[in-house]
Amino acid sequence: MITKEKVIDALSNVLDPDLGKDLVTLNMIEDVKIEGNKVFFTVVLTTPACPMKELIHNACVNAIKHFVSQEAEVEVNMTSRVTSKRGGDTLYCRVCVILLQ
Repeated sequence: MITKEKVIDALSNVLDPDLGKDLVTLNMIEDVKIEGNKVFFTVVLTTPACPMKELIHNACVNAIKHFVSQEAEVEVNMTSRVTSKRGGDTLYCRVCVILLQ
């Protein structure tokens, strides 16, 4: 059975290539949801123009399939958190939503 804990554990094996730490430790994983064999979560990148976006996405999907279940259907919502210079408001920029089956 797929659980949130297994998903988080699997994603702790995915490193941010620039920062050298795992996505879970860096608090880049949010909104983990499980519906049967479907896994949904958000990866919050440090910039909307992240050149490693596709690499991180693929690594997340591979981690779920390798450590949790080969049968998992994984939907990764890639976003970024940007701080505006006008008063420190945090803005969310949707980069892409990718569904792999």
